[in-house]
Amino acid sequence: MNPVISVLQRMGRRATTLLPFSLLLGLLFQDVAAATRPLLLPLAVILLMLALARVDGGRLLSLLRRPGLAIVLALLNLIAVPLVVWPVWQSLGLWPGLIAALCLSAMAPGIISAATTATFLRLDSSLALLISLITNFLVPFTLPPLALWLLGFDLKIGLFDLSLRLGIIVALALAGAIAIRRWLGPRIAEAGPTLDGVSVVVLMVFAIPLMDGVVARALLEPVKLAGFIVSAFGGMILCNLVMAAATLPFLDRRTALTAGYCSGGRHNALLMAVLPVTADPDIFLFIAAVQFPIYMMPMLLQPLYRRLLPR
Repeated sequence: MNPVISVLQRMGRRATTLLPFSLLLGLLFQDVAAATRPLLLPLAVILLMLALARVDGGRLLSLLRRPGLAIVLALLNLIAVPLVVWPVWQSLGLWPGLIAALCLSAMAPGIISAATTATFLRLDSSLALLISLITNFLVPFTLPPLALWLLGFDLKIGLFDLSLRLGIIVALALAGAIAIRRWLGPRIAEAGPTLDGVSVVVLMVFAIPLMDGVVARALLEPVKLAGFIVSAFGGMILCNLVMAAATLPFLDRRTALTAGYCSGGRHNALLMAVLPVTADPDIFLFIAAVQFPIYMMPMLLQPLYRRLLPR
């Protein structure tokens, strides 16, 4: 076997333990983190492309033929979950900026990489991909009214701009995924572990620019940053539990756990593009802090999902 392919396959098998180390790289090499920020968009395209190439085509087509389940789960994520967690955060007496950040995070759409990490966790990656895409398309209609109603934030989201940006990402990723599947042909299943390894590499590189500026804030306000990281873990776990518990009585275990996982992982970076310049700086600190649970939760949840979802 080609040694490069062998290494990639080993990385795919150890994905959940490798991902947290990418955060460490970003923290250690802050100049690299700053220099690689322009790579975020192309890396997002590549991540989605690999997820589309790796996804179970039959399962995805069956979901697309009857999209009601994915649409309902997406709406629950965008509307019901924020309404449930909002009073929880309000009651804890946290920093005002942190409360606002936790609430806004719960209103954000699903993160695209959830489809990739769902594969490693034995969840339904096709459903995770569809929930992520639907929530990203619907969020311009749900986030502004909820933010105004619950937090008093007037988010003037450009519906056309956001939709166009996401549409370009999806179109490029879809074209790349089709090219990969045609190139591999019947070998696509055999190449799955290698594609998983490539996804791990991309996810690790993707984490590095997200750490830009975190060390400076840690030196200035170490206690606050630590509190934000702990709260980010709490926010991710709470959203996951709310969604999974709400859907488990009506859906099979794998589907409910997938819905919960997608609810926990949110595209918080989107908030940087839509928040007003007068927004509390603590909200932007939270966007950096939340990357820690996003990259570490797959490793922490894997033993639980292996017990709940045996092969």
